[in-house]
Amino acid sequence: MQIKLNGIEFEVAAVEGSLREAILSDPVIAKAVWRDVYAWEAGAQEGKFTGPVTQTGAIPLANGISFYVARGDGLEKNESASKTSGERFLKALGVKSTLDVLKAMARLLGMPQKTLPKEFDPLKPVASYALKMHVEHSVLRLRNASRNLQAYLLLPGQIGFHHEITAIKDQEGYDALVAEKPELKTLTPLFLVPARSKANREMRATALMAQTRELAAQAQGKTPEELPEALRMRIGRNQAELRMLSQAAAQARAQGGQQPVRRATA
Repeated sequence: MQIKLNGIEFEVAAVEGSLREAILSDPVIAKAVWRDVYAWEAGAQEGKFTGPVTQTGAIPLANGISFYVARGDGLEKNESASKTSGERFLKALGVKSTLDVLKAMARLLGMPQKTLPKEFDPLKPVASYALKMHVEHSVLRLRNASRNLQAYLLLPGQIGFHHEITAIKDQEGYDALVAEKPELKTLTPLFLVPARSKANREMRATALMAQTRELAAQAQGKTPEELPEALRMRIGRNQAELRMLSQAAAQARAQGGQQPVRRATA
C-alpha cells in the first residue's frame, strides 16, 4: 500500500510487535495512549472535561506521528537521531511542524470523536469520579527509501474508559448502588473507532492482520482454555475490529461511491 504526502510517495507497512510497543511506550506518545478526559463532582452535581473537547462535547481521537529511531540494534530510543529524522521528514514535505502533517493526515484518514459513555451515570448522585480514556492504536511505518524518509503513523482503533472514585458523597447510597450493580466497581466500557475512509480501513487492517499473526503464534499449541486471559481478550478485540473494518468496506462497496485518492497536502 502507498500514500502520497505533498507529492512524496510513501510505502505503508505494519510495525512488528517489539518495535510497536517501544513506540507506544515513548513518553511523548504515551500521553495519547492514556488521557484524562472528565471529572464529576458529586457535591456540586456538575462535571467538567479535563482534556481536549470539541464544540459538540465530544472527545477528539486524533491520529499520531512518531519519528522514533532506535539506538543500535536494540529498541532504546536514540533521541538525537529521532529529532534529526523528524526534521528531515518535515523539511522534505515543506512544512513547519508535525501538526501540519497531522492536519493533512486527518483530511486523508478522518478524525473520529467519542462522546462520554453513559455507563458511569448511576454513580453521579452518590460519588465523585475521574475518567481516563485508553486508546489502542494501529502503528504503521511510512517509508520512502530513495529519500531516506521514515515516520510512524498511529491510528486510533479501540478505546476504553476507566474510572476512579475520588470522593463518596453518600456512603449508604454508594454501598447500595454497588450491591445492586457490582459491575460498577470494575466497569470498563470498550468501543471500536469507526473507519470513515478507505485509507483508514486499509491501514488499520494491515496493522491488525500483522498483530493477529503475532497473537496466533503466541497461542499456537494451546487450547482456548489454556490461553492467558489477557491474550484471549486481545485476540477477541483484534477480531472484532477486523470484522468492523470488513463490514465498513462492504458497505462502502455496496454504496458504490467514488473512493478518495490516497493523497494529502499539508
